[in-house]
Parts: sequence; C-alpha cells; structure tokens
Amino acid sequence: MSTKEPCKADLVLLNGKIITVDENFTIAEAVAVRDGRIMAVGSNEEVKRYIDEETEVIDLEGRTVLPGLIDSHIHLLSLGLTMFWINCSTPPMRSIRDIVEAVRERAEELGPGEWIIGRGWDQSKLEEHRFPNRWDLDEAAPDNPVYLIRTCGHVVVVNSKALEIAGIDRDTPQPEGGVIVKDEDGEPTGVLLERPAFWLVQRHIPQPSFERKVEAIKRACRALNEVGITGVIEPGITAEDMRAYQRARAEGGLTVRVNMMLRGVEGDEPLEESLKRIRDFPLSTGFGDEMLRFLGLKLLIDGGIGGRTALLREPYEGEPDNYGVQTMPLEKLQRLIDEANLHDMTVGVHCAGGRAIDLVLKAFEETDRRRSIKGRRFTLIHAYLPSEENFEQCRRLGVVVASQPSFLYYLGDSFYENVGAERASWAKPHRAWIDHGIVVAAGTDSPVTHYNPFISLWAAITRRTEGGRQLGGEQCVGREEAIRMYTINAAYLSFEEHLKGSLEPGKLADIIVIDRDILTCPIDEIKSIKVLRTILGGKTVYEAE
Repeated sequence: MSTKEPCKADLVLLNGKIITVDENFTIAEAVAVRDGRIMAVGSNEEVKRYIDEETEVIDLEGRTVLPGLIDSHIHLLSLGLTMFWINCSTPPMRSIRDIVEAVRERAEELGPGEWIIGRGWDQSKLEEHRFPNRWDLDEAAPDNPVYLIRTCGHVVVVNSKALEIAGIDRDTPQPEGGVIVKDEDGEPTGVLLERPAFWLVQRHIPQPSFERKVEAIKRACRALNEVGITGVIEPGITAEDMRAYQRARAEGGLTVRVNMMLRGVEGDEPLEESLKRIRDFPLSTGFGDEMLRFLGLKLLIDGGIGGRTALLREPYEGEPDNYGVQTMPLEKLQRLIDEANLHDMTVGVHCAGGRAIDLVLKAFEETDRRRSIKGRRFTLIHAYLPSEENFEQCRRLGVVVASQPSFLYYLGDSFYENVGAERASWAKPHRAWIDHGIVVAAGTDSPVTHYNPFISLWAAITRRTEGGRQLGGEQCVGREEAIRMYTINAAYLSFEEHLKGSLEPGKLADIIVIDRDILTCPIDEIKSIKVLRTILGGKTVYEAE
C-alpha cells in the first residue's frame, strides 16, 4: 500500500494553456493527476500544492494541452493490417502504372501463387481518372491473385487469377447487394462493388493469423498515439478480433481505449445464422472496463459516394439510372436491428446516401415500437445527405451521428464530381446537425482516410478539399465545436462522457500536448499540428523526439 499523502499528485503539468473542454470551455494553466485520473485543474498556484518530491512535474513552457482525442469511427485493426499491404494511396501512387509496378515488385518478392493485397487507390486522383481493371493487374502479376481495395472500402479490383480462383466468369449471377462489373461483352472487368460481391473472392484469401492481428493492433496503437488519439470506436469486428484486442492488452500493447462493435453479417451467411450469432453473443452494451468495452452492433446498408455506391434519393451525375447500391433488403436490416435491440445492444448503421439514411431511420422508428431506443444512442454512421425530416427523426429518437470531416478533404473532390455542386455542398452538414441539437462526433474511418485527427478537425472548420474547393461554407463549424466533436461528443457516443472527453477532476487522465495553440493559430496551421506528448491514464505512451 502506498504511503504517499493522499493529496499529492503522481503527475503535474504546469505553465500551459489547458483547454479543458468542460461545459464552459474553461482555459486553465495546470493540471494534476493521481492514480490515472485528473485530481485538479486550475492555475499554477492552485495546482502546485499537489506537488511533493515524488511527483513528476512537466513544465509545458506555454504549450497547449487538450483532452486525448477520440476517433468515433475507425477500423483500428484493419489500419494495422494495411501496414503489411501495398499502399495504393495518392501519394505515393500517381497513376495506374504506379500501382501496376508496385504489384509487380510484390509479386517478385512473394513468388507465384501468393495473394497480393493493397488498399487506398482513388480513381479521381489517378492520372488515368478511371478504375484499374483485371487486365492492368494481369500485366504485373499473371501468376498471383491480386486484390486491391479502393480507399472507401466499397470497391475492389482483382485480376484474372483471383477471378479464376473465385469461379467468377461471364455467367456468374449478380449477388444480392453487390455488383460484379462487366464490360459491354459481358466479361467481368475485375471490379467488384460492395461486400456481397467482394466476398466471392475474399473468402478464398488466407485470413491473417491471430498473432498477426495482435501485432496489427499494437502497430496501429503506436501510430494513433503519435497523433494524439487515446480512444476509438472500432466498428464491425468478429469475436476472434475481440480476443486479439484482449491479447494485445495482456501483452502491454493496447495503448488506446477501445469500444468494440460486433460485425452484424459475416460473409454470405444466411440471415438466421446472423440472428443466432447476435442472440448468442455473451456481451451487451457497456460490458468491459475503461480500456476495452463492448459497445454494440455494427451494420451496413450502402456504400460511398466516391465509388458511386452510396444509396441516393436522386441519381449520380451523368448516370440517370444509378442511385447507388442497397447492400441488404430493408426486411433483413429490420430483423438484425430488432435482434440487437432486444438483446441490450445499441446499434450503429453505415448509411452514407440520403436514401440509406431514410431506410435506417425508418428501421430505428420501427424497432423503437418494439422496445424504446430513446437514450440508447443508436447511431447513424457517415450520414452524408440528411433531410429536414431526418433531423426531426434523430431528435425524437435520441439518435446520434458518427461523422468523418476528413472525407471532405480527402474525398470531397470526388463528391463534387459524382453528385454535383449542390449536393456536395450539403455533404456531412456538421453545422446543421449541431444547430438541430443532435450530437455529432468526429473521426476518420481510417484506413479509408488518414487517421490524423488534426486534418479532420481542420476540415470540419474549413470544409476545403484536397483540390482547394470549399464545399458548403455555411456548414463550417467553429474551432471549439470541432474540438468537442473529437472529445466530449465522441465520449458521449460510447456512454462515457462521465469518464473522458474533457479534463475535469475525477475523469481519466488522457491528455495530449501539442506544438501550437489550436484556438489562435492561423487556421490552415491546424492541419499541421504535431503532438509532442500523449498521456493515457497518467502515463506517457508517446513523446516526440
């Protein structure tokens, strides 16, 4: 048992600008920590009285401090796994030719027969301004199956070897909720839209080992700590993935607090199998502790605007018959939501396009008649194009929103191209969500976009794309609002606003020190902010050299 005086701190940070993100957005000078929690916040003189000879004291020298940032929707495990794959993003890839060369190099490295996987390509940023296809990839790796995921995760391109292994040819019927793209002669191009189509190939790819998953989690945690992330909501993982998180924690490699969501549908399993898996799952929302908790069920009903698979109310530009892809029938969605609702799980549903939002909120209203969801924070994930009616439905049901401002920067130019100026200007209307009294939290959906939260914060404030275009300036939010989206609002989505998301006595001591004042620096410097130190539960988990 410790003999230390109970009023003394383990850690004190002095001489800083402490952005507490409390109800009044109070600015303080110093903060004291004991046993992993905030014990005091205030002036230097007020906090110095908690110092004794055993206290670690950090002189901030005027630097700015924030609560640890929380990404409300990020595939942490997948992010770690992509670190073993080909990076098809732009940069470094400027063209399909660049991607082909990277595939060729990997084929030479692995030898014939081995699967080659990559992620991150975006046709809107490639010189050719088109999707890669099977014939491009055949040139590089005729003897290796190749599987390359678009940045959004809703489009995949494979080569002829992968199609052969999967048994996909001109006679293969279209899977429900997915599309095998074929040319004018009926020949598959290698492009696959949405998970039901991917699965035809994906089920043949050797799954990463349990040990690889554990290592991926550790790698991703280190990367997230470097940019100030101390908490995440991890959507749509399996029971084995959850065990990998437990192993990473046992081995000391889990340095991000994780709220886990169960994947609602596994591969092409029948509906009754999905329902049984939910029914038999042993955890309900809130089970766990401050490091690793179970949040609820994750479902998906459409794709994304960048790949023209988000389910829209009006068609895509230049394609009068293309309204996107509905990845599961409404009846199936309803039964899955009802099953989770009746088994004490909150539910988050990926619904990007306006028509998808309509369908999900209809399902939420229906399940609310069976058992009330009010106060249970059912979540719209992405929700690009809401309507006024959607705002009213969210208010009535207490539905919250997990949005990704980073999409405006990284994917915004493809939004403009695919749905036109008016709809692109309304995409992810954070100002409107806030003004309608709906809790909206921020994130990146990495590996869809980069996990750096400061680019995402800046995008919420400016709504500028990589190409320099502003999408709907009237939907910009202020700096304080953007910070709340990454802290206390994100904590609210996981029912943890009493534990984290602000620097107040009694809360977890998750703290980051940054290299400039996010409230006063020139606005375009926000996306360049660097983290100098990340503290999780009073312990430093990252310090810049």
